[in-house]
Amino acid sequence: MARGLNQVFLIGTLTARPDMRYTQGGLAVLDLSLAGQDLLLDEAGQEKEVPWYHRVRLLGRQAEMWGDVLEKGQPLFVEGRLEYRQWEKDGEKRSELQVRGEFIDPLEARHRETVEDARGQPRLRRALNQVLLMGNLTRDPDLRYTPQGTAVVRLGLAVNERRPRTGEEKTHFIEVQAWRELAEWAGELRKGDGLLVIGRLVNDSWTSSSGERRFQTRVEALRLERPTRGPAQAGGSRPQPVQTGGVDIDEGLEDFPPEEDLPF
Repeated sequence: MARGLNQVFLIGTLTARPDMRYTQGGLAVLDLSLAGQDLLLDEAGQEKEVPWYHRVRLLGRQAEMWGDVLEKGQPLFVEGRLEYRQWEKDGEKRSELQVRGEFIDPLEARHRETVEDARGQPRLRRALNQVLLMGNLTRDPDLRYTPQGTAVVRLGLAVNERRPRTGEEKTHFIEVQAWRELAEWAGELRKGDGLLVIGRLVNDSWTSSSGERRFQTRVEALRLERPTRGPAQAGGSRPQPVQTGGVDIDEGLEDFPPEEDLPF
């Protein structure tokens, strides 16, 4: 089993004032909507700016610390991890992948260029959107080709973590996509293989057969590496959850189901 690694780094601007709420158990929950533009290279080697919007959730003391401080348009650095959650609605299983913020820091606004989208939301140019993951493939890669002959692969990655207080193991299931030569290389992997992923966080949206709008958060790989096999390092070194009052912050969230739609 590959050593677990699960880190997210974002720099963007707040699209709105954060939304503070409390669970029935009294746990503070602060949702931030962050926007930016990644500078990427297209197939011809030309630079292009790709917009992104991501929601970040802070819990406990971190949420209460920043709830009344942050304002729309504030540049912000976020360090966190991807959190996979499941729940059931109307007898149907649902899942969500969200960014759990562990550390945030407001940044100086001077010399930072932003653009305004059609809804009047500020979006930071030359933002930061980086994800680092290490885990094991949950299935064989699904390698396909577009009508233009471009290779694309979809990967399912299981990333394990051990909760610091209880020692309980938790697995986060993350969808990864790669293109072109990287996709063809990944297509030769097999279920159970360990994989290091360096990429960017993206959101997909579509309309289901029942007419509902659905969303999926996934990672678009920019680099893939095979870790050297060695003794299993279950839990390994990884960011630890923020604690509040000596209690694991995941406790008390059962009465606080995820949102159905993204806030933008």
